[in-house]
Amino acid sequence: MHLLPLLLPLFALPTAYSWGAVGHEIVATIAQIHLHQPAQQALQHLLPNSKGHLAPIASWADRLRGLPYYSWSGELHYTSPLGDWPPSKCHFGDEGWKTTHDVLHAISNYTTRLSLDPSDVTSLKFLVHFIGDAHQPLHLTNRDRGGNDDRVRFEGRLMNLHSLWDGGFITKSVREQSNYTEALPSRQIESNLRGTIYDPYIRLLLWEGVRIWWRTSLPSWFICPSPLSLSSLSSSQLILSTAEDGEKLSSVVCPQTWAQETHKITCERTFPPSMGEEGEEHQVPELNTKEYYGPIRDGNIIEKLLVQGGLRLAATLNAIFEPEEDGEGVEGKGLLNFAWLEEAAAEGKQSERRVVELA
Repeated sequence: MHLLPLLLPLFALPTAYSWGAVGHEIVATIAQIHLHQPAQQALQHLLPNSKGHLAPIASWADRLRGLPYYSWSGELHYTSPLGDWPPSKCHFGDEGWKTTHDVLHAISNYTTRLSLDPSDVTSLKFLVHFIGDAHQPLHLTNRDRGGNDDRVRFEGRLMNLHSLWDGGFITKSVREQSNYTEALPSRQIESNLRGTIYDPYIRLLLWEGVRIWWRTSLPSWFICPSPLSLSSLSSSQLILSTAEDGEKLSSVVCPQTWAQETHKITCERTFPPSMGEEGEEHQVPELNTKEYYGPIRDGNIIEKLLVQGGLRLAATLNAIFEPEEDGEGVEGKGLLNFAWLEEAAAEGKQSERRVVELA
C-alpha cells in the first residue's frame, strides 16, 4: 500500500502562522545536513530527545504562540513595512516600520542570546523557526495581514493566500515528486533524513538545486552588505554585541538583507493583480494557472527559499558553535559542511567534483 495518499491530508491544510510544519521541518533538515561537527555535538547535548536533530523543534514557536504566557511572541513571526501594498507599492523599510518587535530583530536577538549562552535551548528553538519565517514572502508585508484575509482557490480547494504559500505549494510539490525515492550516494545526506514523506523532495533540492541550479549563485547568499541596525531596540533587549564574537556573527547573520531579497518575491509574485487595490472587491481567484503558478513552479521559487533558509540557518549555527580558537571556519571548511559534494564524486556518480566553499 502506498502511504502517500494516506499521509498527505496530515499536512494538506497548513497553519496560517508560518511556513507550516512541513516547510519548517524541510528548512531544519537542510540545515542539519550542513552542520559542522562542533554544531552537531552541541545540538546532541541540547536536544537529546531528538538526538540532536532540528526538525522536531522547527515548529515549536508556532505551537507556543497560542499559549497566554507567550502571546507576546506572535509579532515576532513577521515584519510590517509601512507603505507596503504589493504589487503596486513595494516599500521595505524606506518609509519605516509598524513595529520593531518583529522577525528581523528576533533573529538578531536570539542569535546573540544563544551565542552568549550556548545552553539556551529556548533561544535555539526560536532562532530555528524565525530564520525559516524570514524566507516566507508573506511574512514580510502587512497587506491583508500577510494574505491571511485573502481567500483564494488552488486546485479547487478554498484557502487563504497565506496558507497557500505556507504549505499549499509545498504539498503539491511533495505529492507530485516521483524521483529521488532511492537513497543518494551520500552518507552525510541520508543519515540526516528521517524517513519522512518529503525526503525525496529534500534530495531533489540538494542534488539538483544546490549541486546544479544555484551552484554559481550560492556564495552571494552569504554576503551581508547591510547587517541589521538594531539601534532602535530598548536597553532591556539583547542585540548583536560589539565584541569579537558579535562582529563575526554580524558578518554571517544579516536578516535585513535576507528579508529584503525575499520581499522582492513578495512584491512580484504573491498577490495576483486581480485582487486590486485596497478596499476593492474581487472574486475569489483560482491560482493554479500558468499566469500565477507557472512562474513560481518554473522558477523553482519555493524550492530556492527553502534551501536559502536551511543553508543560512546552518551557517548561523556553525558560527555560534564554532570553537573559539578557529576564526576561519571549522578546519578551514568554511561556513557550511559541503563534504557531501566530494562524497558523491568519490562514489563515482555523475558529479563535477566542484565543492562550493563559503568563507
